Amino acid sequence: MLLIALAAGVLAAGGASAATTPPRAGCTDLDIPVTSGVVTARMRATLCLPASPAADVPLQILVSGGTYNRTYWSGLGLPAYSYAARATGAGFSTLAVDRIGTGASSHPLSTLVSAGMQADALHQVIARVRSCALTGQKHTRVVLAGHSLGSMAAVVAAARHPADVDALILTGYSHRIAPSELLTSLTSMYPAALEGRLLDPGYLTTRPGVRGSLFHSAGEVAPAVVAAEEATKDVASAAELPDAVLAGLSRDMSRRITAPVLEANGEKDSWACTAVDCTNADALHAAERGYFTVPLTTYVQPRAGHSLALARDGGAFTDFASIWLRHVLAEGSRSRS
Repeated sequence: MLLIALAAGVLAAGGASAATTPPRAGCTDLDIPVTSGVVTARMRATLCLPASPAADVPLQILVSGGTYNRTYWSGLGLPAYSYAARATGAGFSTLAVDRIGTGASSHPLSTLVSAGMQADALHQVIARVRSCALTGQKHTRVVLAGHSLGSMAAVVAAARHPADVDALILTGYSHRIAPSELLTSLTSMYPAALEGRLLDPGYLTTRPGVRGSLFHSAGEVAPAVVAAEEATKDVASAAELPDAVLAGLSRDMSRRITAPVLEANGEKDSWACTAVDCTNADALHAAERGYFTVPLTTYVQPRAGHSLALARDGGAFTDFASIWLRHVLAEGSRSRS
């Protein structure tokens, strides 16, 4: 019944730079200090608030996938594809982060970047959010939303620190990845240093011209998005990729999550949906429900590829996620009262 109600609703509808007072509506860039093991780093993030932010508005922390940065959530600079703009329009605040080793965040030695490091960083960001130390605004309801490699980081963070999050959104994600797709991903990348980036050879980026077919479904991505993909492509650590797959796709890790989960994929996602049936939401649910002990909701965007938010109809997924979040966060509030 929840799926029916949600579908109906969609159809109807250095850290010193962080602010010390609640920012106004709009978007603000922040630098957040984080540590993991011997690494002290800085995580760059963009905080966006709705036009009329209510007290204690829920905050979505957005984690991008490999070779993307936080601009994935703002449509790679194309407003029509901005998950963040659509989410703030629905009344949420968003905090899109550059994972360590990407975007404007710190780039330690690539061999030191791991899924655990990303989870540590997210945990520290959430602790600052909940203590009002990040923006000066109170957020007692926190959501982690990930894409691809960012979904794996979100799983590890939510499993290690179950009290951190009130809901989890995983996109471009499933627990079974076809070996052929792993090989395709690896052969589609090479050291970013070959393109003149001043990074050690363990930082990889995509080879020229492969992103359209790698991350999208033919006919379901606008030419402007494909052009923006090449113009904004980022890097990923060669050490993080296998570590994230082993940890982030682990049944043991997933079953430690205590927050409700929304798993959303494009029907034609070659990464998440080659070894898993994504024909429709029910098929995806049947394949994935055994990996979680918490309520699992599934969503499949017809014809879309791996980068769901950038598909022609990606806004439908964002609207579905907003309706789902309002429902599960309200349920969570009632259960705590």
